[in-house]
Amino acid sequence: MDFSDWFDFNNRVKQDMTLVKEVNGQVVTKQVKGSFNWMAWIFNWLYVLLTQQYKTRGFVKKALVPIAAIYIADAIVMMIFGQLIGGVFGLVSGIWYGMMFDTWFKNQLIANGYHVDNRFQAGNNGQQNFE
Repeated sequence: MDFSDWFDFNNRVKQDMTLVKEVNGQVVTKQVKGSFNWMAWIFNWLYVLLTQQYKTRGFVKKALVPIAAIYIADAIVMMIFGQLIGGVFGLVSGIWYGMMFDTWFKNQLIANGYHVDNRFQAGNNGQQNFE
């Protein structure tokens, strides 16, 4: 993950999706939620370490680096602008983390060889919907 991946709001996950990968002849599926991740916002670094849902190679590092950057930036903002602005910055950065968490997870799954399988999309039931 590079710095541009942190703020890629245009490619943010906006709907639930299923990613699949074949491992030793078996299909492994991972669910990615397309909404705000409240648990990531509330528990931030603890959430990525303690949940089984987000266990995939490389994701812990991908999720912890932005948290470290948030803590450092929050300390700097608080020293320069004071506690009120620092508190607002902390709230906004937490919202950003909750918004982007599942997008980073999806990007890591794709980097690990998964691909989006439209057959498993929520509410799709294997049928294509045309507009």
